[in-house]
Amino acid sequence: MPSNKSRNTLSRQWELLKLLPTSGSGETARSLQNRLAEAGFPTTKRTVERDLEDLSSVFAIRTNDKSRPYGFSWTPPTSLQLSAVSVYEALTLQLVQEALRPLMPSAMLAALKPRFEQAHSKLKALAGISPAADWPAKVASVPAYLPLQAPAIDPATLSCVQQAVLTERTLKCRYYSAHRNQSADLALTPLGLVQRGGITYVIATTPPHSDVRQFALHRISQAELLDIPGEHPEGFDLHAYVASGAMQFGDNAVQTITLEAWVSAGLLGLLRETPLSEDMESMTADDGGWIRASVPDSWELEWWLLSHTGSIAVTAPETLRQRLIQRLRNGLELYDE
Repeated sequence: MPSNKSRNTLSRQWELLKLLPTSGSGETARSLQNRLAEAGFPTTKRTVERDLEDLSSVFAIRTNDKSRPYGFSWTPPTSLQLSAVSVYEALTLQLVQEALRPLMPSAMLAALKPRFEQAHSKLKALAGISPAADWPAKVASVPAYLPLQAPAIDPATLSCVQQAVLTERTLKCRYYSAHRNQSADLALTPLGLVQRGGITYVIATTPPHSDVRQFALHRISQAELLDIPGEHPEGFDLHAYVASGAMQFGDNAVQTITLEAWVSAGLLGLLRETPLSEDMESMTADDGGWIRASVPDSWELEWWLLSHTGSIAVTAPETLRQRLIQRLRNGLELYDE
């Protein structure tokens, strides 16, 4: 059974949480001490300060230190209705925060900010005490490709695009085409956002055309949200679109081909650990081996094949083989003096 002192401390701290304002510059520790006394919990100003320090490691309490005495309040839009997070919830929030940033509308992400801060405070308070709290320092994620720096995205443009996706309205903007090296004014119907490595793509149509295209978000400028409903293709499903291979790029990216190739012994070992497809077949030979797999006929495939030059030789299909030979010849010419 908890002691009377423990019960009194818990009751006092619970009352203190209820006294914290949700807006403004906050209540001072002295003011909270007086209000606690009026509520039947006489205590010292120092005890109130210690209580607030302890509670801040669990709840999203903000300290206004712009002037003295400090003010204390809930971090907007938090209130006492926001329950405390467990250490495992804090771990999850900490690990997903960066992953969510480019994918969620700014307004939605702002609503989660108090939770993220709460999770950070929780883990910081438990560091060195709970082994689980140290987990974020013991895990990391790195890309399997050359980590290029993510392009800069204008925050106002990002917010406008996200609102267009969320409200299914038309987006007026200027778009720079790197392929054509020119900019053009467009009216887009955004259908969704896709994160591919460090680049965010807006999946959209350009009415009156109904074909679905990809637009790099960092190349969009002068974005304006129009009060015009977007023209969405009937039956469009973003996840089905991604699963089709469309985001691997290329005119035939959604078409599947049967890739046949000779590979070195080292690459064959890697592909047996991480196959190119579920139906990949392999056979060992004296100087390496052979593989056969169903894969999208995409630029992504060509980039991967070219990255293993010296360890793989495509034998089929012939059209892919000839494209690779030409690209290798073009590359070799760049090194000719």
